[in-house]
Amino acid sequence: MEKRYSGKRGTTGKMIFYDRESFDSYIEEKRGDLGTAIHVLWDSRQGNEKAWKADPYFYTRLGELADKAGQSMFALDVLGEGREHHQKDLRLTQLFCLSKIKCGYLSEARDLLADLVRKGNEDEETLGILGRVYKEMWLNSSGGSPDHPYLRKSRNLYLKAFINTRGNYSGINAASLSLIMGDTATAHKLARKVIRICSDNLKIDANKRDYWIIATLGEAFILLGNNEQAGKYYGLARRIAGRNYASIASSRRQLKLLSRYTEVEQSVLEMLKIPPVIAFSGHMLDAATRRKPRFPAGSVEPVRKQIDSVLAGLDAGIGYCSAACGSDVLFLESMQERGGETNVILPFDREDFFETSVNFAGQQWIRRAAGTLERASRVNQANAGRYGGDDLLFAYANTMIMGKAILRSRLLETEAHLIAVWDGKRNGAMGGTSEFIDIWESLGMPITAISSADGRIFLSRERSGKAKGAVPSGAARKIRARRRRKALRKRSSRVGREIVAILFADLVGFSRLKEEQYPHYIEGFLGTLARRLENSSFVPIYKNIWGDAICFVFEDLIPAAEYAMELRDMVRETDWRRLGLPGDLNIRIGLHVGPVYYAQEPVLRRLNFFGSHVNQAARIEPITSAGNVYASEQFAAFLLANRDNQLECKYVGEIKLPKEFGSYPIYHIKRKTEIE
Repeated sequence: MEKRYSGKRGTTGKMIFYDRESFDSYIEEKRGDLGTAIHVLWDSRQGNEKAWKADPYFYTRLGELADKAGQSMFALDVLGEGREHHQKDLRLTQLFCLSKIKCGYLSEARDLLADLVRKGNEDEETLGILGRVYKEMWLNSSGGSPDHPYLRKSRNLYLKAFINTRGNYSGINAASLSLIMGDTATAHKLARKVIRICSDNLKIDANKRDYWIIATLGEAFILLGNNEQAGKYYGLARRIAGRNYASIASSRRQLKLLSRYTEVEQSVLEMLKIPPVIAFSGHMLDAATRRKPRFPAGSVEPVRKQIDSVLAGLDAGIGYCSAACGSDVLFLESMQERGGETNVILPFDREDFFETSVNFAGQQWIRRAAGTLERASRVNQANAGRYGGDDLLFAYANTMIMGKAILRSRLLETEAHLIAVWDGKRNGAMGGTSEFIDIWESLGMPITAISSADGRIFLSRERSGKAKGAVPSGAARKIRARRRRKALRKRSSRVGREIVAILFADLVGFSRLKEEQYPHYIEGFLGTLARRLENSSFVPIYKNIWGDAICFVFEDLIPAAEYAMELRDMVRETDWRRLGLPGDLNIRIGLHVGPVYYAQEPVLRRLNFFGSHVNQAARIEPITSAGNVYASEQFAAFLLANRDNQLECKYVGEIKLPKEFGSYPIYHIKRKTEIE
């Protein structure tokens, strides 16, 4: 069949789109698989930089599509680069600010929008997005207090926009916030006006099926206390949205907020329920040499049918997993046939992965696994390099799958759900399905386990319920504890490998110290650091300082993150002038987690750590903004996959690391109560 777009493949094999028409034609052609298409479009800019730099349309259109697909973090990357070339483009800046808000960067969005307003941009979109910033700041700082100044500021911005434009977007927000403030008369008056405006818009074009107009009608009827009419319009809006999860998430979040101040029936909320983000883990197909069957070839069809059934029941559209022969491939094929977005995490180099996890099953499975990778929305490699016989790398990739699924679910205002193909044996094997399930259960997250023997569902648990059919067992936890003690003993041997958390920090302003201030630095800064460290509950297993650079290694993730907060606060709170140092002394802190080599190295005769993950950790600190803590995506994923975590992860963007170390997604680690 002849394609309708005029894109061509460049010398690298990537698609190149020369104009708006070919760009839009490709979008229309791939509308059923936008999760993959938007990344093809993004890669295409590398062969046509001139067009993208000349026309903001490419960035704006792609940013909108990424946001609609629920990929707010990717949208932020696209729009951020777009602003580097098109800072004066109003629409691009508005969308960039929206992505900033969704990723948690309120102060930056507020400053950009306030600058637009100062320059005379008092259109509904600019005022409305600024109103949204203050609304988010109100929620973060007060927890929903109806008399907070940020709430009043937000309502007044929306009201000003509505008076200027008579737009339904600003009108419904002004109405809802008026209700929350207790100004019921204004809320009802505005809601009725918004209903008339939306109804008139629908009359103008009876065939127009605009999600936001329909959803706005639903919200207006909620404000008027008419849940029956609200349910009618929200149900229609949900059908129009399809898999535009970002829009549904926004409406659901607003509806849940309103339910704190007025009656919202549960049936109405259910109409905007977003399918869970799926994390998947499962057994490989049995090798011919396996003595006791675990996933025999005869079980492939019933397992596949059950996967299809479970995905259909959950209405799943987004999944994270690996790509081993057997259950991983079955899951990917099922998701891809549904038109879902598939995100694959390989534990190490693809060639070695196929050698360990695919090739033994034969050519059919090799082709099937390769096909799923070709059709995947994204393929990431958790660890650089080869397998080397270390199952630690499988465990590392598993935690990445968990954390990425949880990160994505939080952005979409939904939950993460584990589907596992499992034999039911809790053996605690490192990097295996049993260990994956054990960690997931500790988080209290929903799980569906399918028997690898016959395809039946034998374990099903919702977030709030007990596991049905689960056998209580602490075996996996005991095995991991023994493994940790064994690793501790091994550190006295020549070389070993372990997953650790790495902190690098650098003092901002150190290079400006005068010669006579260095004693103050040693006694003041390093002395304060040493005293605080002695009193801290979070003790590193390795410490090193050279000049103003600090490197600490922690056995566990939570102590590393919590100590980073302590170190940041120490620098913020100390009066450095009193200690003979510059008053504006500040610090940058970078965090990463990964499998590294350790050894009692022969020169200094002390424990030290080596490997690409140490290098990656060192590259994060220089790109961290002063006074903050940034972390790799791996660290953020591990943090969210830990039940003891009390910190927040906010996406910063895809940032190019120094010394040609590549570009990586970076997250801002902060306390949940802090406004950024």
